[in-house]
Amino acid sequence: MKSKKQLDQRGRMKNAQKWLAQADPGNLVTAYRRRYAVSETSATDELAAFGYWDKIQIQHHEQSGIEWEFQYDGYSGEMKVVPKGTPESDRYLF
Repeated sequence: MKSKKQLDQRGRMKNAQKWLAQADPGNLVTAYRRRYAVSETSATDELAAFGYWDKIQIQHHEQSGIEWEFQYDGYSGEMKVVPKGTPESDRYLF
């Protein structure tokens, strides 16, 4: 569905929060780009701001045929999505 009126960033982000809560668009970045007519970088940045960074990374790895896993990040205390078999010393480079 194409919008008749281009939303500014604030309006787009407010609308996107509602849309993301109601829909499962499959490929997040592509769906967001098409829905809001923004660049891939803008779509990725805005989705990451909503807390979808892990899902974006998982989709990217799966599309690339890369097996992935969650590993504990000792610096932040969070679980991070990394390619499977990533050595512990290389985790923090992502």
